[in-house]
Amino acid sequence: MISVVLDVLGGVLLITGLVLFTISVYGVLRLPDTNSQLHAQGLATGPGVIAVLASSIATESATIITFAVLGIVFMVLSSPSSGHAIAKSVRRRSGDVRPPDDSPEESER
Repeated sequence: MISVVLDVLGGVLLITGLVLFTISVYGVLRLPDTNSQLHAQGLATGPGVIAVLASSIATESATIITFAVLGIVFMVLSSPSSGHAIAKSVRRRSGDVRPPDDSPEESER
């Protein structure tokens, strides 16, 4: 009985993750600028990866579940940093480098 429940839960999580991946790819292909594409990718891909990795509970293998949990932890820790790095490089490349808040130009006004 528990095996059937885990199989159904794993299948639902897998389908949910694939739907989120599809939404993310559609957003990346459809949106005009890099920041909008990064937003679509970050919002849909993160939960998609987590759902696909969480679907590994259906295997009932401790080794696979452990690797999936480690993958989820790595994804949660590294995704914000990589998104920030991409956004920062896009801003630098576009020439939209603003002075810091405590710059002399701001204090003279």
